[in-house]
Amino acid sequence: MSLEVKTILVTGANRGIGLEIAKSYLEKGWKVVAAVRDVGKMPKLEGDLLVLKIDAASLTDAQEAAQELRTKHNIHDLTILLANAGVGLMGPTLAQTPAASFDKSIQINTRGPLLLYQAFRDMLGDGEGNTFAVVSSKGGSILTPKRIGFGVYGCSKAAVNFLVRAIHFEEPKLKAFAIHPGWVETEMGITASTKANMNGTTPQRLEDTVPGIIRLLETATKEEHSGWMWEYNGNKASL
Repeated sequence: MSLEVKTILVTGANRGIGLEIAKSYLEKGWKVVAAVRDVGKMPKLEGDLLVLKIDAASLTDAQEAAQELRTKHNIHDLTILLANAGVGLMGPTLAQTPAASFDKSIQINTRGPLLLYQAFRDMLGDGEGNTFAVVSSKGGSILTPKRIGFGVYGCSKAAVNFLVRAIHFEEPKLKAFAIHPGWVETEMGITASTKANMNGTTPQRLEDTVPGIIRLLETATKEEHSGWMWEYNGNKASL
């Protein structure tokens, strides 16, 4: 008797944290649905991989991808839905921040995960044993001291942390939580840190943070983890 294959959908899966998570789950024998803005930029990987187009800034991509998953690929169930795609818009003070930067950050970092959850919610069944998680940041924590330049980014992450907590209370069984991956040595992480003048600090490597993220995804419980933000090392982070 064959074991049921588990499926994870990861957005922003063509690079950085998303790509490493996709690789790891393929190695585990899972079916991986890699959602990317440009399907032509998704690296070729070994394993049960399906690539779909989802631009986190789009109002319609998530719904269209969900429909494609059902009708074209006959996939109706997800074990993990991971909203990883994001944008790290750092910059000047809020007094100098263009409204367009604020809008873009909210669209991608906050509205994007909401539209993803709405589009794929029915594939998570009654939620029992399944997970909706968002790669967020302690940059969105109200209590954590901030560096100048984090205003717009922090607003978008604070909002998505609230979103995840609200989903937790609305869902009797589904696990919903945010993950703080740390400052990771990725293209986005390095660019954002430069703009935010994070001199003198050392980023974590992907091989150090991704295993912790996967551990959270696979061991989190509704009772303990759902509704909160967790660091990649398993420590609880402030909302």
